[in-house]
Amino acid sequence: MNNNGLFNSLFEMELRTLLLLSVDVKNPYAIERIVALDFISCYAADFSLPHGNLHGENNYKYGEISNRRLLVQQAVKALVLKGLVNVVIGRGYLFSISEQGKMFIKKLENTYAKDYKTIAKAAVKKYRKDSDEEVLALIQYFSLKSLKG
Repeated sequence: MNNNGLFNSLFEMELRTLLLLSVDVKNPYAIERIVALDFISCYAADFSLPHGNLHGENNYKYGEISNRRLLVQQAVKALVLKGLVNVVIGRGYLFSISEQGKMFIKKLENTYAKDYKTIAKAAVKKYRKDSDEEVLALIQYFSLKSLKG
């Protein structure tokens, strides 16, 4: 895992986690839901969302899930320590964007951040009624389907 660079780094995951949490401020998310919705947001076209894949076409994208889970855990920990994310104890540990996190996100004006937020909103809306387990099962289904060709 490369945490020194920008891409696939802890820093990038922190930004994407904040962007994702910023599109659904009323609902705190478990780590698993952040992992799943982030993955779907990065590869939206593969999940029948009306957007392209922000991270392009990648034959090995499903192999990213285990590394992504670890990165999300590290990112959430760092964001909590920075005061950008709140911990909500409910059915386990859940996470929501803090007021400080919202102010930080407002400063992100680049195209990638805007595109990611647009896609994340669509993913949140599409999978709102599905449990974390159901969304992860969908990713697993597409993963197995891609292996079969």
